[in-house]
Amino acid sequence: MLKIETAKNIGFCFGVERAVKIVENVLSTEKNGYVTGDLIHNEEEMKRLEKMGLKSFDLKEKWPNLLDSTVVIRAHGIPMQVSRTLEKSAKKVVDATCPVVSRVASLLQREREKGFELFLYGRNGHAEVEYLKSTVDHLEVLNWQNFQISFSAEKIALFSQTTMDIDGFKEMAKAFLNSRDFFSTFHIHNTICSVTMEREEEVKRLSRSNDLCLIVGGRKSSNTKKLYEIAKRLNENAYMISNASEIQKNWFESVKSVGICSGTSTPLRTIEDIVERLRNFKN
Repeated sequence: MLKIETAKNIGFCFGVERAVKIVENVLSTEKNGYVTGDLIHNEEEMKRLEKMGLKSFDLKEKWPNLLDSTVVIRAHGIPMQVSRTLEKSAKKVVDATCPVVSRVASLLQREREKGFELFLYGRNGHAEVEYLKSTVDHLEVLNWQNFQISFSAEKIALFSQTTMDIDGFKEMAKAFLNSRDFFSTFHIHNTICSVTMEREEEVKRLSRSNDLCLIVGGRKSSNTKKLYEIAKRLNENAYMISNASEIQKNWFESVKSVGICSGTSTPLRTIEDIVERLRNFKN
């Protein structure tokens, strides 16, 4: 019999659940409901909302006529200047930006007002990062692919994209502290979402204690990819899947236990479908 162990912290996080409920409310009360791109990075959930009537549009392409429509700002946020243009173009704009992300923006603005030079551990091009960059002037984005310490102010502050890995963030902070360049004040703000940090610890435990580990989430999801990378380092039998149909039986030929963890935008019903499939073909 296959032992199936799911993470204690699984399914939607607070910010994603909030965004989904906002959209469901808009679709139940408004004639036309749009979202700016993907509300969340989960293809399965986006398909469900689209069946309910949700429409989306690419902010970088020609916008539809929004005069009679309610537009929901995606959970990752959108650039501030685009948000202001939306306010003038749509009947109504509802902000579903994750409160955790909004808090990072507020902290960035506060440190900028105090004269700090700002750095963000994250990935350029990610929707959250593009939003955060729009909230302050000159936010330098760093990761280990483009890492080079260079600053001119005597006061610097380091932040993180909310879905980055805590180990990488710690190493980034150490690199600044070991820099020969002079600074008088260094503020380290661990702005990684606490839920994603908890899931990091969960995936480490599940990867070590099971023969195989499944990481469930959307292909575009940054935090799901992060969990998969952690799992793969600890267990070569780690697989990233978006739904039950992607499970391959041959993965489990000599497997006695499986651990299951999910990204923060993965609906609980997807996990339930996966557990059911595993029970049907292995037990």
